[in-house]
Amino acid sequence: MQVVQNKLKISFKQIFETIISSDFSWAIWRLPSTSTQSLIVDFNENIQFLDTEIEQSKSGFLISPFVNPQLEKTYFIEASFRLDYEVRKDTFEEKNNLNTIDFQSFIQKITSKNNHKNWKNKCKMVANQTKNNEQNHINLVQKSIEAIQQKQFQKVVLSRQKQIEYPENFDLWNAYQNLCKQYPNAFCYIFHIPQVGIWMGASPEILISTDKNNIFRTVALAGTQKYNANIPLNQISWGQKEIEEQAMVSRYIINCFKKIRLREFEEEGPKTSIAGNLLHLKTFFEVDMQATNFSQLGSVMLKLLHPTSAVCGMPKESSEKFILENENYNREFYSGFLGPVNIDNETHLFVNLRCMQFFQNMMQLYAGGGITEDSVPEKEWLETELKCRTLLDILLN
Repeated sequence: MQVVQNKLKISFKQIFETIISSDFSWAIWRLPSTSTQSLIVDFNENIQFLDTEIEQSKSGFLISPFVNPQLEKTYFIEASFRLDYEVRKDTFEEKNNLNTIDFQSFIQKITSKNNHKNWKNKCKMVANQTKNNEQNHINLVQKSIEAIQQKQFQKVVLSRQKQIEYPENFDLWNAYQNLCKQYPNAFCYIFHIPQVGIWMGASPEILISTDKNNIFRTVALAGTQKYNANIPLNQISWGQKEIEEQAMVSRYIINCFKKIRLREFEEEGPKTSIAGNLLHLKTFFEVDMQATNFSQLGSVMLKLLHPTSAVCGMPKESSEKFILENENYNREFYSGFLGPVNIDNETHLFVNLRCMQFFQNMMQLYAGGGITEDSVPEKEWLETELKCRTLLDILLN
């Protein structure tokens, strides 16, 4: 490994600006509560998909859409080259244990394939216009409440898009760095895949995580309210609707454990958790894979959990069916999952929340909320607006 100082007269921002105008697949991310940003570039000519269990996968970065039966269309960005950037020290560290490409060769290879086009040319041309206005969303929430009253399901998670024109002098680098600063406890990322485009986001919700000590983790997350820094977290109060919503998600995870006859797990929570300017309820689950002799637990739980009840509802099958029949737009990667796989013998996959998709003429934000029998349609619309506004305030800061 080699620490690359600024004596090379190149900054991480310059590297970022170089790769975003190239035709390679790439990803940059920062794990929750850390200050290290990791960058990988895939030098393969063709778009890749995950073709094995995650435990046997090469090092890389996974991205799954919301609709992905049997996980057959999970995109894979291979770590042909990797750099870790330590923000506090302003240094790079090469992590190329699996190949022989050095830092200088990396720069030359990126530059040789750089067509010097603006990064927006790497995005899809125009976002699909959807009838996702206030009244339509309120009507859909009301329809879902009536379905709940008819016992079709207990809860459904509805989402919407919000399209925003680029402000003058919008800077993608600054937007991503602002995201990392304002969401220190979330997973922050930005990635590009040819023909897919560029996505960016910050997620507070772990889907599955396995570390080098053979510990598996997942969380149940639900409930939202605005964060007030003047109120201590232990004094935050939650309504019955949010408490019940969060309990449904926790029960779903426990039921998944029961399906595979796993009884040895630790449960902690629910606790109030900060995500940017918002608060959520979280329950943490942990399993020792070595003690339980369950080395494939990550793959098994990934297939059971995705898409989670936290982005579909309860029961998952009937609420997912309602979403696909009534939302009237393609969520694509929103409420899918993504994250690094087998990087330093660890895998961290997160539900893709608080995210946006970039187009040549605009950016498109995604937001959603859980609907129960106690939901008020107008308040549900306001919750999605709050989530979008929180993200926009950070991006345009």
